[in-house]
Formats: sequence, structure tokens, C-alpha cells
Amino acid sequence: MSLLSLTGIAMSIYFFMGGFDPLVTARSTNNVYSIAGKFVHGHRMHQVESKLFVEIRDLIQNGKLNGDLCLIDYRPDTLEDGEINRFIGILLGDDVSAIPAGFKVIELQSHATYKAALSMHPLVMPNSQKVETALRKHAATYGDSLQNFSMEIFYPDNSILVEMFAE
Repeated sequence: MSLLSLTGIAMSIYFFMGGFDPLVTARSTNNVYSIAGKFVHGHRMHQVESKLFVEIRDLIQNGKLNGDLCLIDYRPDTLEDGEINRFIGILLGDDVSAIPAGFKVIELQSHATYKAALSMHPLVMPNSQKVETALRKHAATYGDSLQNFSMEIFYPDNSILVEMFAE
């Protein structure tokens, strides 16, 4: 096979995975979210984070919890290299199911939030820095600055909604 054929095949695969889909951002106002879950904070916490993520995803898939899986990624200036501060949980809807023992409920609200819906295959999704930059640019057009955290909502079809909150 020629290099041109391989390039054509690779570009076709990238296209069908959604790699050429644009990153579209939107503004939303007066949002209030209730999330039940657990904090993960510290160095080398990726195994704990992964285990908790899978545990909550399984509770949702098995019908024991009703809502969408979400992750809040806090990025204060005080975090050291390799340190994470995240809240992993379930975005509670109108019909609140029983909340498992050990879970905390937090509320997030803002006069405005900025969102990016990512529906492409995870292999070709833009990285978090690119999404954050696009959301910050969109917020700037409204004169808003964004707080140093983001919320990611994971849907059953593998799409993700990334949302950042105005200060």
C-alpha cells in the first residue's frame, strides 16, 4: 500500500470517529446542581480515583442510583505537581434516589456557566486544556472570568459535557 492510501484510510477513520467535529461552546444562566459523591485529594491518587469512578458508574448502570456520572476537577493555585483534588459522584436529578453511606452532597451554582459538548470518540476528543481555553474565550466575550474548576458529566452514549462556572 502506498503512503497516500494509508493517509486516506487514517483520515477516514479519524473523520468517522468525529475527529473533525468542531468544538462548540455555549453559555447557560442560573444553574444549580446537586451532586452526591466523594472527594479524592492528594498525590498518586489515580488508582483510588479510578476505583471510585468505576464504583459510581456501576451503581448507575445497575439502576441503584439515578442520575449522571460526573467529576468536579478543582485546580486551585495551591496544588503541587502530581496532586489532584476532585469530587466524583452522581449529578442528582429531580427524583433523588437513596444516597449511599459515606457520600457527601455538594451544591454548585452560578449566575452563568459555559459548556462544551463532546460527542466524538474518546480517542479523538480534544484535551482538557483545549476545552478550557475555548470556554474561557467564550466567557470573555460576555465579560465573565471563570473559576478554577470544571465539571464533566459523562453520559451513557460516551459523550461528555464539560462545564465551567463564572466567578
